[in-house]
Amino acid sequence: MKRDLDNEQNRTAALEQRLHEMSKTPGYAVFRGICYKAFDKQKTFSGAAAACREDGGTLAMPRDAETNAFLFSLYKSVSNILPCWIGLHDQGEEGSFEWVDGSALGTYNNWAPGQPDNRGGNQDCVYYFVFWGNKWADSPCDFPAHFICQAVPGTSYKRTIS
Repeated sequence: MKRDLDNEQNRTAALEQRLHEMSKTPGYAVFRGICYKAFDKQKTFSGAAAACREDGGTLAMPRDAETNAFLFSLYKSVSNILPCWIGLHDQGEEGSFEWVDGSALGTYNNWAPGQPDNRGGNQDCVYYFVFWGNKWADSPCDFPAHFICQAVPGTSYKRTIS
């Protein structure tokens, strides 16, 4: 029992140190124990997802109103006009949105009025667009946009996004 407690305390200390390291990395901000960064680069949805994986994380997943508002403020720090990918899509089945970790959208959503609309029959990925505030809209996945990554302390963090 003492060994289990010691192991858990060591694991917690290591995670706290990792969180501290990531929070000091330029551009990363910590919110509710998760590190986030908005990138002032434009990539397709799959390119952005790959870049986040290379950096040890995923596209950001705003699963509640507070996280959504925080991420929108990060987005605004890199763009006043261009859209910004989040980790939500319906590429598997039209109208069935899921996060990049494979989990279902859930009860929280923040769609802009009239969204999602799947205009043209090929809008399967989701982004913020400044003209709608912190609301979401669907878009073709091959559209170049800024993006926000999230990483949990303790994951492989490489700082290699180009």
